[in-house]
Amino acid sequence: MRLLKKGCRRTLLLGAVTLLLIYIVWIFLSGDHYVSTKHEASHYWCGYGPAMSDFVPKQRPMYETEDYPPNVSYAYRNQWVGFPDMEQVDCNQAFNSSVKNNWFPQTVPRIFPHQFKAASANCNEFIRDFGFLRYPKVSEEEENFPLAFIVLFYKDLDQVLFLLRAIYRPHNVYCLSVDTKSSVEFLDAVRSVSKCLPNVFVASKLESIVYAGFSRLMADINCMEDLLQHPIKWKYVVNLPGQQFPLRSNLELVKIFQLYNGANDVEGITGKRMMAMRFMWRHDYVTNNVTGDVRLVSSGIKNRPPPHGIDIVKGSAYGTFSRDFIDFVINHQIAKDFLEWCKTVLSPDEYFWATLHHSKVVNVPGGYTGVPDTKPWLSTYASWGGGGDPCATIRIRSVCIFSPEDLPLLINRKEMFANKFYITHHPAVLHCLDQLLYNVTFSGSTRDLKQYQDLPFALKTSLKL
Repeated sequence: MRLLKKGCRRTLLLGAVTLLLIYIVWIFLSGDHYVSTKHEASHYWCGYGPAMSDFVPKQRPMYETEDYPPNVSYAYRNQWVGFPDMEQVDCNQAFNSSVKNNWFPQTVPRIFPHQFKAASANCNEFIRDFGFLRYPKVSEEEENFPLAFIVLFYKDLDQVLFLLRAIYRPHNVYCLSVDTKSSVEFLDAVRSVSKCLPNVFVASKLESIVYAGFSRLMADINCMEDLLQHPIKWKYVVNLPGQQFPLRSNLELVKIFQLYNGANDVEGITGKRMMAMRFMWRHDYVTNNVTGDVRLVSSGIKNRPPPHGIDIVKGSAYGTFSRDFIDFVINHQIAKDFLEWCKTVLSPDEYFWATLHHSKVVNVPGGYTGVPDTKPWLSTYASWGGGGDPCATIRIRSVCIFSPEDLPLLINRKEMFANKFYITHHPAVLHCLDQLLYNVTFSGSTRDLKQYQDLPFALKTSLKL
């Protein structure tokens, strides 16, 4: 009898241990344990993960259903946030205190065009393995307010796709414009990747970009013409270079643009800062017979006055444009005539958008007729060095190339994007910004949106935050 009781106790104990082990395994596989341990909590905030030994996408389990939203732990474990090799980076510290750039990894392993082309041969695996479904399902508010993005680039496809993944949502639309001076291999890789993402396409007409030339402006306009024909009826379009990165989530962008209520967000500069010599004199294209490089030079001949009595205003090549404004740019005769006039202007993209947006000659959709210089411009932040703009490391053509030491500055900016970042220059700054953006997106939170309610260029609205 004693042996029988002892055997029963042993059986019961073994059964309890077995059930406990089954429960632990079930908890781990369920993916809902991301804050259950200190290690997993650090995954949530810092994106720690195993180092990537090579660039061949690994086989990972697909979502249970097509619209199954991954949780935070699942996304970090699958290396969909930040750069996988930066597992020791403490982004919390970088955002909240003064750090030194030499505390962070100085490089990340690169992924090259031929590797992206090979990976995108199987689209389901490409979308999964490179994290293009990393975000939860978009809100109804976002779905009803689709956005368009234009990305212009000629190199560093891995950095461009890092940007694209950050802003990617299945209900938005994305036009990629590639400089035709890029290699055939590079362009083939871009086309191959874009075929895997149904709402991403390469512009129907590409340009050979000349620095400060008309082709840079046309690259955006070509995409805008394509976007107007696209079945996704986007509300706003934002044009970006491949070296920008978002400071705001898609939900935050939607809420901000709703407050704009159809107004464009375009920089305006008048007076001495206009660099009037760029448009007062006609500029011609000159080709170097040895290198084949093309550049613009002043012809010494005065340019004819702008058509229709338009007053020139300077601004940025980048902005936030309403759909009605883009329709005006593409189809209105005054806009067409002004575009033609811009062909002999140096850096015409810095005059075209600003001049039309601030024009008093014609009623421009979403335009602004007040004093351009006193109006905020929140599309993009760049540190030019004027007015005490800080920069922790280097400047290229006066523009700061951001690094981790700039993160406390960047997270307190009102602008929606920041420019510039180089994947080859302190890439940990991109790593940490991507983590921040992912965590804000996943939480569904919005930050400090009341500061956008009373902007002088926003059209009258009754929207409430």
